[in-house]
Amino acid sequence: MSSSIPPAGQPSALLQKLHDGEFVTTVEVHPPRGFLFERTLGSLKALMERVYVDAFNATDVPLAQARMSAVALSVLLQRQTGVEAILHTGTRNRNVLSLHSDLIGAHALNVRNVFVFHGDNPSIGDYPNASSLSDVTSSQLISALSRMNAGEEVAGHTLPEPTSFAIACALSPNAPHIDEEIASLERKVEAGAHYIMTQTVFDAAPVRRLHDLLGGFPLPVVLGVLPLQSARHAEFLHNNVPGMVIPEAIRNRLHAAGDNARAEGAAIARELIEETREMIAGVYMIPSFGRYDVVADVLADD
Repeated sequence: MSSSIPPAGQPSALLQKLHDGEFVTTVEVHPPRGFLFERTLGSLKALMERVYVDAFNATDVPLAQARMSAVALSVLLQRQTGVEAILHTGTRNRNVLSLHSDLIGAHALNVRNVFVFHGDNPSIGDYPNASSLSDVTSSQLISALSRMNAGEEVAGHTLPEPTSFAIACALSPNAPHIDEEIASLERKVEAGAHYIMTQTVFDAAPVRRLHDLLGGFPLPVVLGVLPLQSARHAEFLHNNVPGMVIPEAIRNRLHAAGDNARAEGAAIARELIEETREMIAGVYMIPSFGRYDVVADVLADD
């Protein structure tokens, strides 16, 4: 697996590590409902005392909830932890002008990593009647970012100097129509993505299947890993969250674990990382309920 380095400006240290073949760890952080960040910051610093984190993922309007902007969160994370942020940028619910200004503003504030994805439908969130629009697809936004890296604005005008974005694209190993998912990935790779971040998986089988279908991943893959907290947690995700496919064998393990289900969930996450390690370039840890201590439990023993 290889990745290209943005051509100009201050590059992403994360992308350099991927380029050099280092195994990376990123951790998801939800923006706060309000503007207070201290409690989350304390949890992140406690995590960093136990394990090394290469980047924090700043999520963008998760589950269509009204929260702090991902750009603001990215800047806060970088300034207050000293760790690079990955700015999640959904193409849904923003026109191309808004996307352009947000990304140029983020670059001016030293945010270099951008994860492009579609985003959640506003009908499931705090403002169900909010307009849903999408001027560009994920591959089109990736192409626009690549053009910015070459010194050209989305509208075709020349930038004063090129940007140096490191561009991540999304991949769902559990997609119901895998041929369409592969075709979508190919468009994103051709558009200029540097690496891949997957949606959450809970066992190695779908990762291995996709790896084999592709004849090897075309870019470095950072695998989405969510440590399960309990049998109830697993059943809820499996039955209620689109894209979350938790095999029956794993759900049965959590039921059998009883009061030790949290430790069992951490063990399942460690097993997944170990079983996929030769195919992936890193892990993207997704803590449920803000349980960064559980992320540390998984990674400290990995």
